Amino acid sequence: MEIPDEALAQFSLSVQQVASLRSAAQAPCVPADWLVPRAWTGAAAVVICGAGDTRRLFKWVLFEQLLTQGIAVLTFDPPGHGEFQNVPMSVENARRAARAVVDWLFNMADARAVGAIGISLGGNQALDAAARDARIAAVVAISTPVVLQPITRTLIAREVLRLFLPRTLALLRYQSARAMFAEWRMARGIWSLVDLPRLVAQFHALACVRAIGTRPKLFVHGVCDAAVPPHNARKLYEAALPERKLWWVRQGSHLNVVMLLPEMRALATWMRMRLARASNDAT
Repeated sequence: MEIPDEALAQFSLSVQQVASLRSAAQAPCVPADWLVPRAWTGAAAVVICGAGDTRRLFKWVLFEQLLTQGIAVLTFDPPGHGEFQNVPMSVENARRAARAVVDWLFNMADARAVGAIGISLGGNQALDAAARDARIAAVVAISTPVVLQPITRTLIAREVLRLFLPRTLALLRYQSARAMFAEWRMARGIWSLVDLPRLVAQFHALACVRAIGTRPKLFVHGVCDAAVPPHNARKLYEAALPERKLWWVRQGSHLNVVMLLPEMRALATWMRMRLARASNDAT
């Protein structure tokens, strides 16, 4: 992967440190977790986190539902995220990481059918990966932006207020507010070459959706999302060819959708059916 000079110029690094970072970037190890259901028949889903997120945080409901449907999960930290901070996030680095993950699934794990699920900026990456790799049989974009508005204090405050929606507060049945806050603090931010709105624009989400063609696409979006307003999902849906679905999440904010059990159960069921069809078509 690439670490441009301008990325390294952000820090006061010695010649030896620069050489070490560049050497590690030439053959990076993508941090990932591979979760396999007890009775696995070859269906797998790649899960890509959002900006500043990691491969594990607040995704246990999604993982559990996928495994329950017999779908193995490969969740990984994209460049510039989580434990993959030794190279910055860029479109090209993200593409190389996604390609390596899909290659691993087919070549090492013997997957028969693979889907991609992306959350927020991860949705941009999932759509880009599917547009470039016909082996990805189905794709889900959750709370995914087409155009990202500037991140301001007002926007952050509006999104924080969504945490007091009844469906979000109901999540305290499963995890205390203190535990949720502790988990949130484990996020390490994103090391990116550009600001987040420009990075989103560089993925060209609408063009990716069109390039995916008739492969199944599911767009899931919270109706109360302040960070990525719902009209983004509508634009993605309108740009897509059939097969396409658009699901609105009641009281869904930018932060809570992947923790809502009914929606994640339905998502996993949708993915199981599409991957089963892709597996049958392949044989």
